[in-house]
Parts: sequence; C-alpha cells; structure tokens
Amino acid sequence: MSSKVPASSNVMLIGTMFAFFAFCLVITFQASLIWWTIPLVLTAVVAVIATIRYRRFRRMKQAMHGASL
Repeated sequence: MSSKVPASSNVMLIGTMFAFFAFCLVITFQASLIWWTIPLVLTAVVAVIATIRYRRFRRMKQAMHGASL
C-alpha cells in the first residue's frame, strides 16, 4: 500500500521528533556548543519545509479565489 501523506509531512514529523530529542539530550548532558548544531539544523529543516508548504497553500488559495495579495 502506498501512503497518501506527502513526504514533506513525514520529514517534518520526524525532524520535529529528532530535534526535540536532540534538544533534550543537549540540555540534559550540558553538551558543548558543537552539539547544539544538530537540533538547530533539524529545526531549520522543519522551518524551511513548513514555509514552503505554507507559501504553496497561499498560492493555491489565491488561485482558487482569484484574490490578489
């Protein structure tokens, strides 16, 4: 069976989970600054994908209603 959920949704979900887990580990073990890059990169990936999806949603909504923003 194939999933009807977009791949970007799965990436966002997994990225959010790993970012949360990485932040918890970094804070718990008081890791050095180099380890902070892992959760920050994961958070950035999720933010970029969310921005792309939101812009696509706005474009589709604008096209459906014929509104000009």
